[in-house]
Amino acid sequence: MNFDDHCPLCKGKDCAKFHGYYTRKVVDENSTYFKEFPIARFKCYGKGFIKGCKGRTFSLLPYQLVPYIKYSIPFILKVLKARHIEGLSIYRVQEYIDSLCEGDILTLDADQFLYFRLLVEGAIGKILVENNYKENKKFFEFTGEELLKYFIHFAEDFSCHKIDVCIRGPCSLGLDYYLTGGGYLNNAYFLFGTPYQFIGLTL
Repeated sequence: MNFDDHCPLCKGKDCAKFHGYYTRKVVDENSTYFKEFPIARFKCYGKGFIKGCKGRTFSLLPYQLVPYIKYSIPFILKVLKARHIEGLSIYRVQEYIDSLCEGDILTLDADQFLYFRLLVEGAIGKILVENNYKENKKFFEFTGEELLKYFIHFAEDFSCHKIDVCIRGPCSLGLDYYLTGGGYLNNAYFLFGTPYQFIGLTL
């Protein structure tokens, strides 16, 4: 993908150019741990009308990932489902994760379980505020634990039809939300987490 027609930072044409790769740690939906997963980086040359962006970089993050978090969206939802829907203890969830791992063992402590839940509750809050999925009134019928459980089922069954190839599952919900907000053309926010470089730049 290139951004020749529209730089997501300054909105300039023929501005953002490929700047190389950096690597980050990633845990995918199968609990496979990648120590050096490549992420494409682009650089803004400040040709647009938004000032102060020249020299800044941004990344093309795969829709399965969350900004600044190594755990993929499907992995996070899988952990929360095991904990809050299947009722497994943290110890049993850890055993379950260990059984899926290939090679490196992923140790999840209580703080990470809480962080996963807060991340998802933040996503639920965005959906409630934006009301992008108003046809699904059950978001307003549940609260607390029941709302969390409902969201997990909703995300698992969701399908995004806004691109040529239909994508299903939790990742498709994040992608659909991003595209509904205008995608990179409007510097749309991610459903799961918010990248720092977009703060204050959304039009």
